[in-house]
Amino acid sequence: MRRKTFIAAACAAIAMGAAAPAAAGEVPDDPEQFEGNVTTCEAAIAAGADFTGDTELGASIVEGTVSDDGTTLQLEQIDDSWTITAVIVKGGPRYNVYTQPPFEGRDFVSPLNNGGNVPAISHWFVCGVEGGTQPTEPPTEPPTEPPTEPPTEPPTEQPTEPPTEPPTEQPTETPSESPSESPSETPSESPSGSPSESPSETPSESPSETPDGELPDTGSSPAVLLAAAGVLMFAGLLALRHRFVKP
Repeated sequence: MRRKTFIAAACAAIAMGAAAPAAAGEVPDDPEQFEGNVTTCEAAIAAGADFTGDTELGASIVEGTVSDDGTTLQLEQIDDSWTITAVIVKGGPRYNVYTQPPFEGRDFVSPLNNGGNVPAISHWFVCGVEGGTQPTEPPTEPPTEPPTEPPTEPPTEQPTEPPTEPPTEQPTETPSESPSESPSETPSESPSGSPSESPSETPSESPSETPDGELPDTGSSPAVLLAAAGVLMFAGLLALRHRFVKP
């Protein structure tokens, strides 16, 4: 009987422990956790927290409300001329640094203790800068569109004029002159003349007379004489041609 009572009490305790964090509100998932204790913004930055603005914002700028069980914190900004850059919440052996907005309308808690529970908040403070704008949430999705317009214009200037002068000038002088002298002259002398001597004369002596006083018959006739004369004239013409006509 006692054993059953002990088991029932243990189950009730476990149920209460599980319900306690839920009652305290949803734990934000963006804080950065540090070991130890800090009490100023400058000390938190020196310990490695990644934010700007080392001024602690007082109650005239930010008001904070801790839950009845002491485990959660909510903020309300009174003076909008300041920008909240970090919220530090200490509880147990560690502290949380919140740097992502929103900083209003949410629950801030200290890190879980070694037993896995949310400890009571020992102290908290808010850091910020005067003026400026609230940090925006980082984009949840990477940019999906590449640049839509590639460079559309090619270089506007191109070489437009070709070279105006030809590379080199043509030679102004003509090649070497042709030989000024004509080939050697033809022989000035004509071939040797025809034989200067005419054919041997006919026998000067007339044929002996016949016993009866008549001239002997030589067998010559006027036709033979004309042929002989023609031969002599032809020979003379050949001689004249060789004298006056060059080969």
